[in-house]
Amino acid sequence: MMIRFLIILFFCLPVSANPDSNLSNILNEMNSLTGDFKQKVSDQNGAILQEVSGQFFFKKPNLFKWDYLEPSKSQLISDGELLYLYDPDLKQVVISQLKKLGGVSPAMLLVNRDIKSLFKISIIQDKEGISWFKAVPQEPEKANFKEVFINFIQKELKGMKIIDGFDNTTEIEFIKVSRNSNINEAIFLFNTPEDIDVIRN
Repeated sequence: MMIRFLIILFFCLPVSANPDSNLSNILNEMNSLTGDFKQKVSDQNGAILQEVSGQFFFKKPNLFKWDYLEPSKSQLISDGELLYLYDPDLKQVVISQLKKLGGVSPAMLLVNRDIKSLFKISIIQDKEGISWFKAVPQEPEKANFKEVFINFIQKELKGMKIIDGFDNTTEIEFIKVSRNSNINEAIFLFNTPEDIDVIRN
């Protein structure tokens, strides 16, 4: 079923600072992140279709793990070369090569060392007066989303909003964030259970 999200209205901010440099400076100080998240999916009319929560782990370069815990379990893992989408209920894992996906996903904002090569960056302000970085893929035909908005408060990651090609919106709130903690890279390795179907893209 195609999921649709709410379009968030933003207003451009006239700023003299270079948004690329501002965001790059924040991200360059960040080598790893871990914490909890709450994620909400809404359709274009504002109706909430899904609410999930879990834990996340990021580590440069190109390592990340989304561990969905409630209301059901699933995992999205990148080991730097392959992307794993694991659904225990379906007993299925879908494995894709990152390079075939164009290497462009919202998560790449946090784990890639050269965001300027992947995204066009600007600074915007929403109707509540909150400032966000707006990132648009340099090559939109290689991405499955239109744009992503990311918010920091005193350099701490607070939120992300993703608009996909169907004008759907995903809103993510980051909680209990720990920056530059020592994360064992083994956490980004996916060990395939014996009794599941493996689909390779």
